[in-house]
Amino acid sequence: MDEKKRKRIPQAVIMLGLVSLFTDAASEMIYPLVPVYIAALGSGAILLGVIEGVAETTASMLKLISGIISDKIGKRKLLVLIGYSISSLIRPLTGIVSSAWEIIIIRMFDRVGKGIRTAPRDALIASSVDESIRGKSYGFHRAMDHTGAVIGPLLAIITLLILFIGFGLKDSLLALRWTFILAIIPGLLAVLTIVFFVKESAPKGGIGKPFTFSLKSFDKNFRTYLLVMILFTLGNSSDAFLLFRVQEAIGKSGSVVAIVNNITPLHNMILNFGDEASRAKVINILFLPLVWAFFHIIKVVFSTPLGTLSDRTGRKIVINIGWGIYAFVYLSFALLVFLSPNLQVIATFILFAVYALFYAFTEGAEKAFVADLVSDEKRGTAFGLFNFSIGLGALPASIIFGFLYSFFEIRFPGFGGTVAFGFGGTIAIISMIFLAVKVKEPSRGSF
Repeated sequence: MDEKKRKRIPQAVIMLGLVSLFTDAASEMIYPLVPVYIAALGSGAILLGVIEGVAETTASMLKLISGIISDKIGKRKLLVLIGYSISSLIRPLTGIVSSAWEIIIIRMFDRVGKGIRTAPRDALIASSVDESIRGKSYGFHRAMDHTGAVIGPLLAIITLLILFIGFGLKDSLLALRWTFILAIIPGLLAVLTIVFFVKESAPKGGIGKPFTFSLKSFDKNFRTYLLVMILFTLGNSSDAFLLFRVQEAIGKSGSVVAIVNNITPLHNMILNFGDEASRAKVINILFLPLVWAFFHIIKVVFSTPLGTLSDRTGRKIVINIGWGIYAFVYLSFALLVFLSPNLQVIATFILFAVYALFYAFTEGAEKAFVADLVSDEKRGTAFGLFNFSIGLGALPASIIFGFLYSFFEIRFPGFGGTVAFGFGGTIAIISMIFLAVKVKEPSRGSF
């Protein structure tokens, strides 16, 4: 294979990128609106933490199982198809729930699909690319995923505007329900892309062997990497809490409502939605997806080049830069309470932009590091373990965060976010030290 072709991202990775684009477009038509939806259904931060924690932990347990299975049967595409199909069909049912707790069940089954598909997909990518472009390939895949996350909120905004203006809906809850139901369309496009365009590329080494599993088959260095990931995840709560914080800042300042009221066409449109409180609610519903799209645009721009950077400079340094950014952002969110309401809104936007760089630095590099540390025939299991480790910390992380947020907010109004975000930032700093000191980075070409 010539050098130019070896450095090119293969078709399998491009098609899987498109699948992630469509899937995330469907998911992000819903996700940034969940905090508003839960509030409309009468719940708050603690339930949000339970929903996100249960969802991610369910997914991570299945990632381990499906990773092991994919190594043994050599049928990674089949598991990828099953996983994406489950999520695409179950996710739109968010629009028909009658109470907030039912979202837990839907999110759990949505994450079942994610759990089934993720480890086989990541292993399929590793098997499809040359080791010299692993970081670049995972970065590209994440960039496509984030492109879908830009498209999704924009689709949500367009759908809501059509429902509000074109169909004359006055009920914001009903508009949210229809938006969630229509998210089935991009989800089905993802499934069809897998069926017709994703080609199988799986290892043969594990096929036909008994279904056995032991951590002892992986060396101490890989196991240490997993422990460090668990530690970091304990302070890495769901991004839904960041949206929750943005919603709080917007609500307290009233600045977004003031901006809309000063733009005559928007002001005239909003006048159709009842009293002042109802109009403010509609503005916030439309604004959150816009913030979320802006967040993902930055991820799209930087994910591929920063994944490529890890191919050149090494994985650990790139991951630790990302974790350092995470610590800075969370500690900064902890201090937002000391700013005036209007400055909180401005600071929130700046921090959201910086926070997106955390993902761009870490997502591709963390996965490429897994592929560096294990041999090809074990990668399905290794990616399953990697994602399981993250999920092992996800449930307590989101519940702890939600508890700290609510507990201290009740006793010290305005300071719940300070304690919760401060906890997350501190854990990130400790994790950076352990990654630097305890995990060894292998030379390329070891497997």
